[in-house]
Amino acid sequence: MPDDPVLESMDPVLKLWMFENWLEDQNDDIEIVKNHAYLVGSFINPEAVKQMTGEGSTKHISSEEEFEGSVKMVEQDRIQKADEKPIKKRRKRKLKG
Repeated sequence: MPDDPVLESMDPVLKLWMFENWLEDQNDDIEIVKNHAYLVGSFINPEAVKQMTGEGSTKHISSEEEFEGSVKMVEQDRIQKADEKPIKKRRKRKLKG
């Protein structure tokens, strides 16, 4: 309870940290309930659930030029990494004995 002597004598920073963790737990519980509602609703009206979640509306269609540009970037990066000297790994010496 708020008037508990342990809580009254607690460090304010610790109290704030505990509150933030409690709040995050509450948000996690709310997210679980929301996802469960989407699951149950998807059996009744799957199109409405897709609209509510925004599924399918954020597709990105790239053009041939964008695709070619990204392929060139990957090739340049691969060539650059091939030109760099590899880092030699240090080997452990075996102890005689």
